[in-house]
Amino acid sequence: MKMSFWKRYSEKIKSEMKKLKWDILALYLARKDPRIPLRSKLLIGLAVSYLMCPIDLIPDFIPVVGQLEDLIIVPTLIGYALKIVPPHVLKEYREKAKIMFKEGTPTYRRGIVIVVTIWILILLLVAYLVGEITGIIS
Repeated sequence: MKMSFWKRYSEKIKSEMKKLKWDILALYLARKDPRIPLRSKLLIGLAVSYLMCPIDLIPDFIPVVGQLEDLIIVPTLIGYALKIVPPHVLKEYREKAKIMFKEGTPTYRRGIVIVVTIWILILLLVAYLVGEITGIIS
């Protein structure tokens, strides 16, 4: 019996998501490897911390933009990070990730702190601008 298009498509997505999970964990481990250039490490740190951070730069409750940000920023960062890591290094860390993270995934507190700090700075800037416009701050 032939499998329907949607069934095949959903199976492919599930398969790719499982692969992506291990790729993200491999990047998490690879971020400190001396064989990876500093620019690449910074991008990997940004991508992994953004993914593991429970707070989005643009909250999901903002219609369309909140979800669009997740659909554009995250895959772009991860895709680029996967391309800049040498294949033999990535393969090594994929294997390490499968061994190390059988019980669960890590948390990345620095990423959370960075995103929260950005939000606080944006809120302070908005408050300052509102104060300037309304004349509260002279």
